Amino acid sequence: MWSNCRVRLLNLSQRIAFNPTQAVYRRCFSITPLTMAIARDPNTLSNYDAWRVRHTTANLRIDFEEKALRGSVLLELESLTDKASKSIILDSSYLAVSSVKLGSTPLKWEIKPRLGPNGEPMHIEVPEGAAKGETVKLEIEVATTSKCTALQWLTPAQTSNKKAPFMFSQCQAIHARSLFPCQDTPDVKSTYDFNITSPYVVVASGVAVPGGSETKGSETLYKFHQKVPIPAYLFALASGDIVTAPIGKKSVVATGPNELQDSKWELEHDMDKFMDAAEKTVFPYKWGEYNVLVLPPSFPYGGQFPF
Repeated sequence: MWSNCRVRLLNLSQRIAFNPTQAVYRRCFSITPLTMAIARDPNTLSNYDAWRVRHTTANLRIDFEEKALRGSVLLELESLTDKASKSIILDSSYLAVSSVKLGSTPLKWEIKPRLGPNGEPMHIEVPEGAAKGETVKLEIEVATTSKCTALQWLTPAQTSNKKAPFMFSQCQAIHARSLFPCQDTPDVKSTYDFNITSPYVVVASGVAVPGGSETKGSETLYKFHQKVPIPAYLFALASGDIVTAPIGKKSVVATGPNELQDSKWELEHDMDKFMDAAEKTVFPYKWGEYNVLVLPPSFPYGGQFPF
């Protein structure tokens, strides 16, 4: 099972440092009616002051040949106004969207011109609006493109055993919008369900659903659930020739076959001590398991990314 914590190591001799805080500075730039939330983040184009994503279901297939994710996302949004907002605006960037439905009803939608690094706002018409507190469910058919800024695709030659390709995501800081339309701001946190199909093993920033894997032909459907609401930039996937080993009471390490024993040796003696110290300092760990993904040597970053 996978918690919403992932460690990325450039090499095994790197020390793992726990950094529980990240400063994010935002400025208030608008005044809104008291019936709406305050939109504080200038780097999202979404109208999250009128609608708020509460749950996200990602039904995606990893296409290694075309280097793309394809499928649908189901966004469950709560209305923060009493039918005052007739459109939902989502962040998007270099996406190929084919349809949007509210239940079984197709909706009118438009992707507006690009606004620099903030991407292209996607406007979805909701003619009737929704009462305050009401939840609407949008299903969006989507695929990533060659301009996606959140995914890196490694060839087999870029992995240690040279046997299989490898894909991983990096959505921080505002790259989740290039995976699927979303409210790409740390002001919005959502629970997640991941239903990810791939010819190779998948790990995600969620807890694996027991017995959730289903193999059909050369591909397997992997299911994960993230019960703790997280911002879109912590949506994470990796897929490739991945194996795992236990490194603590509630921790496993996942990596390539060539790195498994060294990774296990590096982490297993200290992981429980690390978790005990962290829990005594802050609060009991909420995500069930604290697991570690050691990426291939070609990964261009070093250090720890706490989810």
